[in-house]
Parts: sequence; structure tokens; C-alpha cells
Amino acid sequence: LRQFDAIPPNNPRENDYYGPYNKLLYTLFPPDSDFTVVPQYLKAGSREIADFIVSFEIQLNLRPVFILQLREPDAILIRSSRGEADDQIRRRMADLIGSCPLPTLHAVSALGRRLCFYSMDKVSEDVTPAAIARHPARVNDYAPAERWADDILEEQGERKLREIIGEINRGCGLDVV
Repeated sequence: LRQFDAIPPNNPRENDYYGPYNKLLYTLFPPDSDFTVVPQYLKAGSREIADFIVSFEIQLNLRPVFILQLREPDAILIRSSRGEADDQIRRRMADLIGSCPLPTLHAVSALGRRLCFYSMDKVSEDVTPAAIARHPARVNDYAPAERWADDILEEQGERKLREIIGEINRGCGLDVV
């Protein structure tokens, strides 16, 4: 909590959240466990613009079991930014599902403290929440802000995250956090 509380309340930037999420993930997946927290800096957007997605992948024996992708908090206010965040996490899950040792690959899209929880079934490759189709003739909100309804610092957001971590631990045959 201290790490999140240290983030400036006015106009926080994406990189203000790197340390708090890194510490949180190392708390949930301790260094003395079989898990490894692997920061990823993935190229995003146009080839002409230096834009990167910051992603934390939790691996067990070099195989992905959980993904957390981070974007700036103001992205919640911008339809296209939410859409990009949704597209990016879905693409990353599709890239990693074949390597996941569990029947379900879980992921979180974090817009600052706001969380949207995703899961992908390894057999069917169905993703929850279901994608909203883009309208062919008009702009529609295919990643509504309501999907990022949970706050990591509130009871419901923490509970949901801990439930997923518990499921991952059980799936890996490890003690539940």
C-alpha cells in the first residue's frame, strides 16, 4: 500500500506505477517460489513512433502463467486508449496461450489502479470478457470503461486478484497465497 500511496495524486504517469506493481507481483509471487516475475517491454503502435507496452509476465519454469499489462491512468478516459489496451492484452494472450502450462491463462489490464480481468481457455481459446465487435460503418466503444471497474486498492479488486493468484498456485500444485 505504501508504494501505491507514494504515487503523486495529481497527474500520475504510467511509470509512477512500475515500482508498485513490480513490488505487488513479487509479493504475490515471491522470489523464493518457483515463479519468476519477468518485465517485458513490447513494441506497440506505429513503426515510426517509439511506443512500448510495459507488461509483467509471471512464469513458472519459463512458461507464462499470468500477465499484467500497464498503461497510464488517464487511458480510462480515452476510448481509443482503452481499445488499444484491450487489443494488446488479447494479442499477448493469443501469443502466449500455447506455452501456458495451465488450462487457463489469466491476465490483467491495469490503467493505473483500475483493473480489467481477462482469462483465455487453452482448448477453446475463448477469452473473457468477450470481445465487442467493431461496427463497420461507425465508431463504437468496443472497450467500455466499465470493464476497468475494479481498483487494486479496494477490497473487491484485491479479492479478485488474490482469487486468480490462488487458482494459478493450485493449478501449479503450489500453496495458495
